Amino acid sequence: MRKNDLGILLQGTVNNWTKKIVDEYQQNFPDSHILLSTWNTENIEDISCDVIKLEPPLYDPLHMNYQIVGAKEGLKRMNSKIIMKCRTDQFIHNKEIFQIFNSGCSKNQIMISNFPTFTNVDYWASDLCQIGYRETLLDFWSSIQLFDGSWNPIPEIYFTANYIIKGKKDLRPWPETIKEYFYVKDYNNDFQIEWKRMTPEWNIKRFFDLFYNKCCLPYE
Repeated sequence: MRKNDLGILLQGTVNNWTKKIVDEYQQNFPDSHILLSTWNTENIEDISCDVIKLEPPLYDPLHMNYQIVGAKEGLKRMNSKIIMKCRTDQFIHNKEIFQIFNSGCSKNQIMISNFPTFTNVDYWASDLCQIGYRETLLDFWSSIQLFDGSWNPIPEIYFTANYIIKGKKDLRPWPETIKEYFYVKDYNNDFQIEWKRMTPEWNIKRFFDLFYNKCCLPYE
């Protein structure tokens, strides 16, 4: 692919992992355009990639509006053909991640990790990292209404249901729509995610056992 055909959008607050993540992405993906989408309250003096600083949106305790605004405005400012949208506190270590995307993801699909993505809970698709064509990702985030704080949804379900039901007007069952709109790959083997929240004591298995095993079946 040509230089800057690939893009990486980091979205969120700046923390003590962010600089290291940017540095690794610059080394692993030297031909990609890297953009940090963050807030005008953040200190970015050590960040070596392009940055946009936004006015924080209406507060909600689940920070959904922060992700909606940060992702949408970041994507608008990028011209890359294929973009990986990821967190500022989470490494995607796999240098071949874009090759995995190109090997099996169609233009209308978004590549996501299988954690936390569930088959028996409608519209629960992971939002930890998304890879897709710019137009597809922009379509996803532009279709989601800002959250008014009047109830307590699961963020992943709120995002995905808005996209599929309101954006795509698609009322087919979840087992069909997940295959239509998402390309699901492994959290560990494919994405090789390292998450600040997942310390050695607070690992993914314990996280899953505590919060999900009793009610949810992981995507297979």
